[in-house]
Amino acid sequence: MLSDRISSLNLPAPLIVESGTSVSSVVEQVKRSAVGCVLICNGPKLAGIMTERDVLLKIVARDVDGKQPVDDFMTADPITLTAERTIGEAITIMDRENFRHIPIIDEKTGQPVSIFSIMDVINFLAESFPESVINLPPRPHQKILTPEGA
Repeated sequence: MLSDRISSLNLPAPLIVESGTSVSSVVEQVKRSAVGCVLICNGPKLAGIMTERDVLLKIVARDVDGKQPVDDFMTADPITLTAERTIGEAITIMDRENFRHIPIIDEKTGQPVSIFSIMDVINFLAESFPESVINLPPRPHQKILTPEGA
């Protein structure tokens, strides 16, 4: 399971913007796309990543001019993996570095091809252990809106 390659997950293509794009444009694209992060590129090469956390802590929490370039707020030169690395390696890096997203790049070109996210880990675990997930006890004070079972 943890030795499975990231390529086995069928991850979606990432949201990519060009370096120098305004912060307001990036935030709007993230809202429309309903994704947790955006990759910033200089041409075909990855230059940085901007996550929901970056938006909250670096933009929303401050009085930021929306015309400023995203480069001022992104995490430059993020840690990346290739799709041939293992899910276990990705989870280890996410845990050690307190990341929620890791850009996946093409091994030959260095171009970003997808994003491995914490939601991919959760979905992977739910698919790998469906009976355990289905049989989890309900959360305290959880209201069940529809009847389950026979």
